[in-house]
Amino acid sequence: MLLVNFFMKRYYSHYTFIYPDIYIKNHIVEMDGNRRIIRIFPYGKEVEKTEFYSGLLMFLPDNVPFGKEMQENIRKSDFSEHGYLQWEDSPYRIFKED
Repeated sequence: MLLVNFFMKRYYSHYTFIYPDIYIKNHIVEMDGNRRIIRIFPYGKEVEKTEFYSGLLMFLPDNVPFGKEMQENIRKSDFSEHGYLQWEDSPYRIFKED
């Protein structure tokens, strides 16, 4: 039986950081109703129920403090088009920077 999560959300931005060390360009991040990342895939065309943002989106687990120094380090990083993506299985908070 296939269970559908009706609380799933998708986010797209030109640049995305996912804690601890994922720096990607032009990808969609899919989250479940518990704010856990369940899938990351390259943007190829518009996907329904995707929120689009300009600039930088940052996904950090609840237990990771976020400050100006971290934000500066993320902004200076090299964002890639693709790569092996491994993330934590914990709820994430989302920060946006234009």
